[in-house]
Amino acid sequence: MSLRPIFFLLLATTLCRAQEAPKAVAVVPVALQPASVQMVPGAPVAETGAFSIVVLPDTQFYAQLYPDIFHKQTQWIADTVSKYNTRLVIQVGDVTQTAVDAEWRVARDAFKKLEGKVPYACAPGNHDYGGRLQILSRRSPFGAWLPLASFQKMSTFGGVYDKEPEESDNQWHQFEAGGHQWLVIGVEFAPRADVLRWTNDVIGAHPGHSVIIFTHAYLDPKTNQRIHLSSSIQPRKGEIPSVPEENPDITHGEDLWQRVASKHPNVVMVLSGHASYSNHRTSPGASGQAVQEMVVDYQKDINGGNGWLRLLQVLLDGKTVRCQDYSPWIDQKCTMPDRTFDFEFATPAAK
Repeated sequence: MSLRPIFFLLLATTLCRAQEAPKAVAVVPVALQPASVQMVPGAPVAETGAFSIVVLPDTQFYAQLYPDIFHKQTQWIADTVSKYNTRLVIQVGDVTQTAVDAEWRVARDAFKKLEGKVPYACAPGNHDYGGRLQILSRRSPFGAWLPLASFQKMSTFGGVYDKEPEESDNQWHQFEAGGHQWLVIGVEFAPRADVLRWTNDVIGAHPGHSVIIFTHAYLDPKTNQRIHLSSSIQPRKGEIPSVPEENPDITHGEDLWQRVASKHPNVVMVLSGHASYSNHRTSPGASGQAVQEMVVDYQKDINGGNGWLRLLQVLLDGKTVRCQDYSPWIDQKCTMPDRTFDFEFATPAAK
């Protein structure tokens, strides 16, 4: 048999394949990419006349595996308080990964670098309870390692959940800056219904304050929708709570919005972590004011987060906020458009 027909058959097949459309390549949304893929060297510019709030995303893997990164973050914050006029640090939960003493010890020692330099506020995440039954019973080492007495020493400290006056899990702070009074209130992971009642009470008692609410799980970066917590926080089959009062009393991101954040005309922001990496939305509140909703969490980046934190600088006008994600561990700024941008707080009139 002649080889010529076979040659032309192979040539035709090759040409046909060459003309086939290239296969589509899946594009990962920016919100689901780590900051470390797009960055430039150097710390953020300190804006003239601004004051700052630092957001410290989930530190769980630093506490478990990379304590030097945790210490580098808090040391940098302490060292730059004057430069950025930092008024408060907000840690959005999952301080630890498994809630064991060794991890809490790392966290406690890292936070000690802030003491006497700048106040900080925390609220527990799901990993800070150490298990499903502990989430339901609300038994956590959080208050033992970050005790109420430590927060009470801070100039910003306002109070805690009124039904648990000895616990630090739910706390609020206040300060004055940029011509406005500010109230920052942190609530536990999947807050109980009565904690939402307390949150409403605290906000209602401060109508002239601009309010920032933070909790661990609120906004899903993948969908940019308020999160509905999965059934994974419920007991596994066969797990029976040891005492009758250990019953589910769990609310979700939409509950926090509908029952609290959207109801008050002075709420300007809701902050959260829990899921990687970052997203941001603006929603109309009770009086039509723009409420900024934001999630920031870098636990899936290299080194358990690579030291990324978020600097929010409130500019001289008291309402424009310059957002910049920065890692003091690698001295890099992220240049992604959802990690470096401006937005506005809908602050109430100063009283």
